[in-house]
Amino acid sequence: MLDDMMDDKVFLALDVWREARNQTLLGQTAVAYSVLNRVARPSWWGSDIMTVLFKKWQYSSLTDPKDRQLTTWPVKDSVWKQCLNVACDAISGVSGNPVPGADSYWDDSISAPKWATPDKFVRKIGQLNFYNVDMDHEVSHA
Repeated sequence: MLDDMMDDKVFLALDVWREARNQTLLGQTAVAYSVLNRVARPSWWGSDIMTVLFKKWQYSSLTDPKDRQLTTWPVKDSVWKQCLNVACDAISGVSGNPVPGADSYWDDSISAPKWATPDKFVRKIGQLNFYNVDMDHEVSHA
């Protein structure tokens, strides 16, 4: 059980680091909560952190063979510790959820995906645009 919790924290931190290390602390926290929001309403994404993180084509920095970050690791990176803290605080509920209900996001550096419709928009934080694409299910506002 302890090992599973450690795996969850480390891999959630890796996802935050790969996908949002250049974002603010709030943006990094929002990325972590996009994963936790999915876990809170189990569906085809999965029902636990590891399954959600490694669902094919969902968090591209962890699953897309063409994503340049797939082989990028936080070696001697000063932001890694912050991302690890973000993951731990999100999992433990210490940090508030800045994107209640948001289960997906996209970065301004790419074109908006088809699922990014105005009716599903939750919040923009920095370059990241957060959406609740699975609006049939609500997430508790922890």
